[in-house]
Amino acid sequence: MSRAAQNLLLIGLGAAVLWITLGSGEYVNYVRPGFRYPLVAAAVALLALGAAGLRREWRDTAKDADGHGHDHSRGPRVAWLLGLPVLAIFVIAPPALGSFTAARDTGRAAPPPAPPGNGFRPLSTTGGPVDMSMGEFIGRAYVAQTGDPASFQGVPVRLTGFVTPGANGRGGWQITRMKIACCAGDAVPFPVKVRGVPQPPADSWVRVVGVWEPPGPEDRDRTVVQTLRARSLQKVEKPKNPYE
Repeated sequence: MSRAAQNLLLIGLGAAVLWITLGSGEYVNYVRPGFRYPLVAAAVALLALGAAGLRREWRDTAKDADGHGHDHSRGPRVAWLLGLPVLAIFVIAPPALGSFTAARDTGRAAPPPAPPGNGFRPLSTTGGPVDMSMGEFIGRAYVAQTGDPASFQGVPVRLTGFVTPGANGRGGWQITRMKIACCAGDAVPFPVKVRGVPQPPADSWVRVVGVWEPPGPEDRDRTVVQTLRARSLQKVEKPKNPYE
């Protein structure tokens, strides 16, 4: 790989990062939305470095008019493999993490998120369903499970996530949302069992309305996969930000 090709690769990588950040918006499949501006800055830096390198290469080539000497700027041919990630971003951009990743932990409960410092606000069992993140649902359910079940039992909630088949085909199916702290590499699945409605196709995004179903007495002090007794289900488009 020549030095000019290396600089072109930098430009291609910068353009790819800029495209998924400002063009397609698919960067949220890999990192949190707050990383948008640092990604733009990194892409601009790559473009500037690649352009500066090409300019220097062209200037040195123009000075070397006699064409003699040896080119020591070439790297190994295997370096061309560095261009594969650029090609993948433009041609086959990897999707957000889905049921394949979540299924590896489908039988294991996610650690319940800690409640707010002043605790969860009380909810009413009357009125319409409450829109709730998967993390809040799991946190509230665990607090109710280990404390007073009446604080959450019978409260209609609405959850949005993708469909994950149940463990070994038993125990119904699950609605899942991945939680990331920084990027897709540290993603943790937040699954909730769904009972009462048929399972849609895996990886389809759905909105489920239902009520929390308390675990049995033998699981009162254990961390379990919480259950939602569904009343209705609606298929929806994948949200712009697929992670919590």
